[in-house]
Amino acid sequence: MNKMEVSIIIPTYNRKEILREALEFLFNQSYPKENYEIVIVDDGSTDGTEKMINSLSPPCRLVYLHQDRKGPAIARNLGIKNARGKIIVFIDSDIFSSPDFINEHVKFHRRFGDVVVSGPTVRTDKLKDVFSDIKRRKFRESLAWSGPSLITSNLSVKKEFLLKVGGFDGEFVGMGWHDWELGLRLKKLGLEVKRNVEAIVYHYKRKRRLSDIPFLCEKRRGQGINAVLYYKKHPSLKVKLGIRPQSLIFDKLIGWIDKNFGERLILLAARKGDQWWLNLLIKWKLLHAYAQGLRDGMKKYKVRLF
Repeated sequence: MNKMEVSIIIPTYNRKEILREALEFLFNQSYPKENYEIVIVDDGSTDGTEKMINSLSPPCRLVYLHQDRKGPAIARNLGIKNARGKIIVFIDSDIFSSPDFINEHVKFHRRFGDVVVSGPTVRTDKLKDVFSDIKRRKFRESLAWSGPSLITSNLSVKKEFLLKVGGFDGEFVGMGWHDWELGLRLKKLGLEVKRNVEAIVYHYKRKRRLSDIPFLCEKRRGQGINAVLYYKKHPSLKVKLGIRPQSLIFDKLIGWIDKNFGERLILLAARKGDQWWLNLLIKWKLLHAYAQGLRDGMKKYKVRLF
């Protein structure tokens, strides 16, 4: 008899150390260990992720899958295909889950039936005493005016519905919007999205360094390209507003951030230790990269946003 009720699917790429931390939190869940599994899908890592996984002594079933670099959408599809659980929980490899995380997802599926369950994702740069402020975080999230998110850093749905819609769309490359696109197709099946504040997770983000900016910009540009593909597949006003096309307008005001003048300002703020100004400049830099992605996407997919 298959007792496996939950499969937690985690795509990963060259995040060996932080993945180890994330797994420790999943190993210490209050949910019965024999009733859940963790499925790691390694998207072509070169940092020794497999060796790290093999060195662990997990209290629950732990599955390691490897694929050549194909992106998180296809990685998650591989995880779905190999999952034994009735409920699929999606998180990322830098997500820290509180002890009742699985319980809270399962509780909503039992209470509401055929639903998509979304939990809040909050940022942290702490590796110790991670959940010391969890009550305050939950309270703040309970007051949030925004509705449930479809981001796969904290999302669950029954496997049968994922198979019914064909899983994630493999046309999406890199990060961003493939989860929202899947969510839209699940909603068209008639599934309601429920937000459970108690199923909170912490997204580990170390403090930004100047050396991180090129990688972050490329990632944000890819999100912009995917945003246009999302709109092409679902050309509604709601989707169009959701992908923030106004970024193209604001980018006309801050385009200088990518020029020599902008680079000098960022270096000056870093030298002076002005964190507020530095964060604002980096935010503009990333917004510019996203706008670049929107323009590249419009050209690639022959779509107009304005």
